[in-house]
Amino acid sequence: MKSLFATVMVSVFLLTSCSESVKQEVKPETVLSALKKAGIPIAKEVVYTAETDSNKLLGRPNQYVAKANWADGRLSQPQEDMAGGTVEIFKSEDDLKARKEYVERIGKTMPMMAQYQYHNGLVLIRLDKALTPTQAAEYEKALHSI
Repeated sequence: MKSLFATVMVSVFLLTSCSESVKQEVKPETVLSALKKAGIPIAKEVVYTAETDSNKLLGRPNQYVAKANWADGRLSQPQEDMAGGTVEIFKSEDDLKARKEYVERIGKTMPMMAQYQYHNGLVLIRLDKALTPTQAAEYEKALHSI
């Protein structure tokens, strides 16, 4: 009985570990590629490092482990920034959930900062509110194809 229990526990651990490592293999470039393949007009993109992330959160404790921004060709682009979206990839669901809730709180207290947010696994995309609901839904569909 003890050996059966041990075998089951090891199997569950291995399955969980394998599924988690597959989720962590997603990179910002993979997400951007899927968006382009879905026909979303990505006009410009930037993949960040811990040194270039303007928020200084990439790789820090309880934050995203990978990040990219892009410009959506359907939106007018400001001179200093890109209007479109951000993809953030997390190590854990708890980290993703905390970040998503934080961004939602900001949008509720300052409506000019509101964003569409969609996630799949450990990937969170945040979209400019200037996109129409139909355009944002295109992103959601593409994200769930990954």
